[in-house]
Amino acid sequence: MKNVGLTGGLGSGKSTALKCFYEQGANTLDADDIAKNMLQSDPALVAKVKEIFGEDCYDGGKLQTGILAERAFRSRKDQDRLNRLIHPGLKAQLKKYLEACRPLKGVIIVEAALLFEAGFEDVFDLTLLVTADEAVRFRRARSRGVLSEEDIRKRMALQMPESEKRRLADHVIENNGDETGFRNACKAFWETVLSPEYA
Repeated sequence: MKNVGLTGGLGSGKSTALKCFYEQGANTLDADDIAKNMLQSDPALVAKVKEIFGEDCYDGGKLQTGILAERAFRSRKDQDRLNRLIHPGLKAQLKKYLEACRPLKGVIIVEAALLFEAGFEDVFDLTLLVTADEAVRFRRARSRGVLSEEDIRKRMALQMPESEKRRLADHVIENNGDETGFRNACKAFWETVLSPEYA
């Protein structure tokens, strides 16, 4: 089974892309789900998170994602501290899982928001960046109603510049229009790049 790393900044549409590829026949995986599981189930990691970010990041043994995110995104230094805790183990788990899937037929697409920041490129057969203009991404993130304008700007400022991601990615899909056009672009990518070679 061939594998593809899918990435994109806040509000880019990568989750929509992942859903679209699933509908086309891809196997899909969200690296963030693996990371959350690690933060919940790895005792050594839990202890480190409590030590660095506060005991109240857990309540009754349950991860309080809002509290951890608020503290981890205060600054680049705090974000880097959390990433250094998570990324080595996450990369090891991804590699192990993808290698186990290798003998199978088909395509697996892994959504990884910090794919390039974490240095995960060598885990995947190819990488795909979903991107959009900053104003478009900001508007989408704001429309979800989950984060404040300040939090969105703060998180976007901490992310790798889109120009750098474009340079690193094997393929790029633009998402500045409506969802229908974007889904059609994803379907075309599947049919012209992924399906003929991999599926």
